[in-house]
Amino acid sequence: MQTYLKERIGNPELFTGRKKDLAYFLNWADRIREEISMSTAILSRRKTGKTALLQRLFNITFHKDDGVVPFYFEIRETDQWLANFSVEFLLTFVYQYLAFKTRKREYLGYSKENLTRAAKAVKKERIRYLADVIEDVQETIRADRVDNVWNVVRDVPRMTAEHYDEKILQIIDEFQFINRFIFWDREKIRRAKNLAGSYLGTAEYKNAPLLVAGSWVGWLARDILKMLPGRFQFHYLGNIPEDEAAEMILKYSHLENVPVSAETVPLIAGITEGNPFYIASLFRSKCPGRDLATERGVLGTLEFETLDREGGIRGTWMEYAGYAMTQSNDVHAKRIVLYLSKHREREVPRDELREMLGLPMSDSALERKLKILVKADIIEQGSSNFDYRGVPDNIFDKVFRGVYQKEIEAFDPKDVADEYKRLAEGLQRNNKRLRGEYGHYRGKFAEYLIIDNLRYRAHGDPERFMGMTENLPDDFIFAEYRTVWSWSGSPVHQRGIQVDIFARAEEKEFSLIGEVKNRKAKFSVGEAREFREKAGELMRLEDVGKAVLFVFSVSGFFKNTLAYLERHGIAWTSDKRWLEKE
Repeated sequence: MQTYLKERIGNPELFTGRKKDLAYFLNWADRIREEISMSTAILSRRKTGKTALLQRLFNITFHKDDGVVPFYFEIRETDQWLANFSVEFLLTFVYQYLAFKTRKREYLGYSKENLTRAAKAVKKERIRYLADVIEDVQETIRADRVDNVWNVVRDVPRMTAEHYDEKILQIIDEFQFINRFIFWDREKIRRAKNLAGSYLGTAEYKNAPLLVAGSWVGWLARDILKMLPGRFQFHYLGNIPEDEAAEMILKYSHLENVPVSAETVPLIAGITEGNPFYIASLFRSKCPGRDLATERGVLGTLEFETLDREGGIRGTWMEYAGYAMTQSNDVHAKRIVLYLSKHREREVPRDELREMLGLPMSDSALERKLKILVKADIIEQGSSNFDYRGVPDNIFDKVFRGVYQKEIEAFDPKDVADEYKRLAEGLQRNNKRLRGEYGHYRGKFAEYLIIDNLRYRAHGDPERFMGMTENLPDDFIFAEYRTVWSWSGSPVHQRGIQVDIFARAEEKEFSLIGEVKNRKAKFSVGEAREFREKAGELMRLEDVGKAVLFVFSVSGFFKNTLAYLERHGIAWTSDKRWLEKE
C-alpha cells in the first residue's frame, strides 16, 4: 500500500497493534457506501495511537478507491480567527478531494491559504461545484460576513457528496479544540465557545458521516453530549492486547536499536499494561544507561520516566494534571486525586470523599471540582453522576504522587521503586499467566532473533548461515535486505494473512519468506501446506518475483514433512544457532 497522507508516526513500520480497532473502522468506512454508518467519536488520551489509526484509515481508504472519498483534518491547538480556520478547512478538503479524484498526490502538499490558487486548480480539473464554492467564500470574506463563512464551509464535504452522488468519510482530529481555539473576530477576543454545536445537523447525514477524535476524553465527551446529543456513537481506544504489545516491543527494539531479552519482553508488556505510549517511551527514554534487556534495567528506566523531570511519561501526564490544577489549584483537588488513585479498583461516591477527606465545601462545590478533574482526564466519572474513580492505570498514580504528594503527606521516591519491584515480582509469580504467555512470547522472541540475524549478520557470514539451513537453492546467497520484519496482509487486499518473516531483497536477489516454530511439537505437513499458501499470497500481493521459503522448527520435522518441503523447494532448519546473536 502506498502512503498518500504523510503519517505522523514516521517510519510506517512503527504502526503496530490496533488490529481490532482498524478492522472495525475499515468495516465502518465500507458501510458508508450503503449510508448506514453513524457519526462516531474516538476517545483516548494523548499518544495512544489515535492519530496513527486515523491517518492509516485515510491512507487505506484513499488507496482502495472503491467509492468512499476520505477527508482528514486536524484542529490545531492554537488561537485562530474563524475566517482563517474556515479557509484552512475548505482548502484541506479541496486538495484532498482533488488528489483522490485525479490520483495526483502532489495536490496534498499545496498551501492551505491561497483561495485563488485553489480556484484555478479545481477549474483545471473541471470540478465546477468546488470552484463555485471557493468563489462564494471569497465573496463572503470580502463582504466581511465572516459569521456566514463557517456555515458554508462546514457543509462542503457533505454537499460535495450530495452534488456528485458520492460518499465521503470526514475525519476530524482533536475535535475538542473547536470550542476553545477558534474566535469570531480577527482580534481573537470573542471565543466561538459553542462552535461544535454547528455540527448538530451535519453529523446526522449518512452520505458523509463524521469520525472525530480527541485527546482530552472528558472534555470531548462533555462537548458532544452537551452540544451534539444523540448524534455520535462513542468508541474508546484501550490498551493493546498482549500479543500486539509483544510485537510492538520487538519492533521498537529493532527500529530503535535497543536490545531486549526473552525475560523482559513479557515484563515490559505486563508492567505497561499494553499501553502503546508507555512502551514507546521506554525505548525513547533519556534515562542514563538505559537497559531494557534486564529486569533491573526495565524498572530503572520506568522509574526515570515516572519521577524525573525529563521523563516523557511524567511530562505527558503533567499536561493533564497541569490543566486541572490551573482550573482548581488547591490542596483538596490533589487530595481527591490521590484518594481515588489509591482506591482505583472501585467507584467512590461523593459522600465518601467528603467524609474521608474532611472536605469543607458544599455538595455542589465538590461536584464542580470533580467535574473539572474529570474534564482534565485525571479522574473518571463512575456509572452515575454521584460516583467517581481513579484512572485505572498503575503508572499515573506514581507520576501524580511524585509531583504532588509531598504537599499533602510524606513521600519517599523509594516507595515508587519498591512498588514497581513488587509489581514485577507479582508478574513473575503468576505462574498460570506466565505459562499461558510463555509459548507466545517464546515464539515471538525466536522471530526477533532470526530477524536480527538476517538484518545484521547473514549477508556478512553467508557460509555459516547457509551451513545451518537445508535445501537452499544452489545459487542462493543471503542479501543485504531492504526490509526484514513480520508481515501481515494489508486490509487493502485481504485480512487475516500473517507471515512470521519477510526479508525483501533487491529485484535480482532472493527474498526470504519464513515460518518460525519455537515449541515442543514437530512441524507437520498440514502446517507446511498452510505456510506455502500464505507465502504464495504474500508474493502475489507484494509482487515478489524471486524468493526462497524457509521454515525454522526448534523441535524438528516429521519425515513426511521433510519430503514435502524438499519436493516443493522449501528450505528448513532446526539449528538453534539461528537464535544466537553472536
